[in-house]
Amino acid sequence: MWLIAAGLAALPTSAFAANPGTVDKLLTDYAIATGLDIADLPDDELAQLSKGKTIYRKLLNKQNPASTQLRIIGYRVISKPRENLWLAALAYDAGYSRRLTEHLVALHDRGGASWYQHVDMPWPLRNRHWLIRTRKNVDMANESEDRIWEHSWQLVDNADQAIDRLLATTAIDGLDSDKARNAIRLPLNNGAWVMAHMDNDTTLVIMHATMDMGGVIPDGIVARYTRRQLAAALKKIERDADTARSRYDSNYVIYRGNGSPIDPDDQLTYE
Repeated sequence: MWLIAAGLAALPTSAFAANPGTVDKLLTDYAIATGLDIADLPDDELAQLSKGKTIYRKLLNKQNPASTQLRIIGYRVISKPRENLWLAALAYDAGYSRRLTEHLVALHDRGGASWYQHVDMPWPLRNRHWLIRTRKNVDMANESEDRIWEHSWQLVDNADQAIDRLLATTAIDGLDSDKARNAIRLPLNNGAWVMAHMDNDTTLVIMHATMDMGGVIPDGIVARYTRRQLAAALKKIERDADTARSRYDSNYVIYRGNGSPIDPDDQLTYE
C-alpha cells in the first residue's frame, strides 16, 4: 500500500489553474494541525502547483545528518472530485505495485486498520516487510469543517513476534511464508494521504512518507525509491478516480476522513 516499486513516470500538467492563495491556506492549516514541515513552498512552486504541476520535496533528518531516515512529500492539485480520489487511493485492491503484497490483519474503529505488507526488493537487496496501523484524522476533518481529510499510517513497533505469528498461521495470497521470514523488518515507515476539498471538481492531494529502509542501502537509492512511490501513487489515483466508484463494493467499506462510511450504492452528489 505505501511502498511502491513502480517506475517514475512523468505526470501531465493539467489545463486548469487553482488559486495559489487557497492552496497556501490549506497547506498552512494542515501544517498547523499536524506540526509537520509541509507548508513552506515558495511562491513559484505554489504557482506551479496551482496550475497542475506535481511538486516534490525531500527532507533529511537535520538533527542527525548521519541518519538514514528520509521524508519525501508529493503535492498535486487534481481536477477530480475528492471522494473519487479517496476511493481510488484507499481501495482494498489498489494494486500500487506488483512487488508489494499486503494482507489485512484487523479492522479498527472509524475506518482504521492493521496491514501486513511485504515488498520484493531488487537483487541483491533483501526483501522488506512490516506491520502498519492506519487511521483517519477525524479531529482534523471536524476542525477544518470537513475541508481536509487525512488517512495516516504508522509502523507498529516491536512487531517481530506479531509478524512471525501471522506468517506461521495465515496463508497470504502470492507470498511464500518461508521467504517472508527472511525479510528485514523496516525500522520506520510513517506517512499519510491528505486530500483537501477546493471545489466540487478540484482537490489538493498530498502524500508524504518518512522512511528508513533498514540495512545498508545508499541514501540516493532510498530517495529515488521513495519518490517513485509518490509519483506512481499520484498518477494511479488520478487515473483510477473515474472508475473507483463503479469498482467499489461492500466487501471492504472505505471511510471518509471524517470517520463516516462511504455507501457503495451512493452516487457522488454535491449540494
